Amino acid sequence: MSNYFSKLVMALKMANYHRLRKRREPQRVAYRQWVLEHDTIGEAQRRSLEQTHLSLPRHPLLSVIMPVYNPPLPWLEEAIESVRAQVYQAWELCIAEDCSTDPEVRPYLERKAAQDPRIKLDFRTSNGHISAASNSAIAMAQGEFLVLMDQDDLIPMNALLAVAEAINQHPEAGLIYTDEDKVDEQGLRESPTKKGGWDPTSLQTSNRISHLGVYRTSLVRQVGGFRIGFEGAQDHDLVLRCVEQLRDDQIVYIPKILYHWRIHANSTAHMRSSKPYAAKARSKALQDHVGRMAERNRQAGPQVK
Repeated sequence: MSNYFSKLVMALKMANYHRLRKRREPQRVAYRQWVLEHDTIGEAQRRSLEQTHLSLPRHPLLSVIMPVYNPPLPWLEEAIESVRAQVYQAWELCIAEDCSTDPEVRPYLERKAAQDPRIKLDFRTSNGHISAASNSAIAMAQGEFLVLMDQDDLIPMNALLAVAEAINQHPEAGLIYTDEDKVDEQGLRESPTKKGGWDPTSLQTSNRISHLGVYRTSLVRQVGGFRIGFEGAQDHDLVLRCVEQLRDDQIVYIPKILYHWRIHANSTAHMRSSKPYAAKARSKALQDHVGRMAERNRQAGPQVK
């Protein structure tokens, strides 16, 4: 009986997924035309990006953090290759494999690492979920900054170069974030999110930073990395704890779409209800943040006027 209801829930979810997509088709068509005209990198633009890369005063090492568990291998391939295709070359890809049950995952990753020495692997000995796996990836990182990336998402070839430019322009930056959009199962882009400049209140309801989120490595280690028990809202919890340690001028916004979030029926990019535990984790992260700020204000005492 429980199997029947599980299949029914999945059927209803898929029906709703396709219904919503059909309703939004005009917006998707218009956006794809904009992408074609304004956000597609041609050969001339690539050569210009390469010159920008060469002219940077310094090339900080960027550690792309990618926890992996039972990924669809074609999507994982696209994710990894989008990192390898970066114009910016000073990167490492730190992949923590969280004991996938699919026997093809490990040999696939070993083949990818053999192709590029910048791909670093950690095969965990027990499944710990996304927070633990992300921490394993962070433990391998040697870069000055951490770039968070999911196993089935994509970054355009100029993403890490734009991040490196921002670091050069803002050497005290602790957190960098960008605009993002979504990419469907056919690789077509839709649903852009333009986030705007830093607004502390934006984090009180949702993780406005999200993707592409770039954190100074020492800061993430200072706050203890990802917290176990906040899975589903682990990024939101992390950014709340990080911004508590930063001045506003250390939070840098890049107004470019530099992350493509994979959308499918079971992804939180499609609907938050696909992972109901995420809402509970988000509520707990926000409660903890309010508590920490209240304690900080209490210790600071009354302000002298």
